[in-house]
Amino acid sequence: MIPFAVKKRSEGLEIHMQASFSLVDRAVEEVKVFCQEKGLSTSLFAIIITMREGLTNAVRHGSSLSPDAPVRFSIRVRESMIHMEFEDKGPGFDWQTQVNIESATNSEGGRGIEIMRRYCHTVVYSKEGSHLYITIHT
Repeated sequence: MIPFAVKKRSEGLEIHMQASFSLVDRAVEEVKVFCQEKGLSTSLFAIIITMREGLTNAVRHGSSLSPDAPVRFSIRVRESMIHMEFEDKGPGFDWQTQVNIESATNSEGGRGIEIMRRYCHTVVYSKEGSHLYITIHT
């Protein structure tokens, strides 16, 4: 597996990467450039915070920090919507029981679903929880 690959298209990017936090940072930098080129500065914070959260979860939980595990991310811009997808090859998680739980204020983790609800228009998990699809209004 190539550690990091970006496919650029006119409407978006697709990133294939190994499960690594340093590669999450690299993916974020690629998306920042893409967003600047597309004039998405007003949505940049929401894009980056949700992207970072989705990729961090895919690396930490879905791939169990295994550098051999693939993670896929894509971002597309269509009309006034930003579409992002996250996918890992892990067993997924029981998002149905987690979706309504609020994390403790002193907790170091567990805020991903709250972040997604706060900044996304649409949040859809696959049945098994290893594929996430979100949309953000521009």
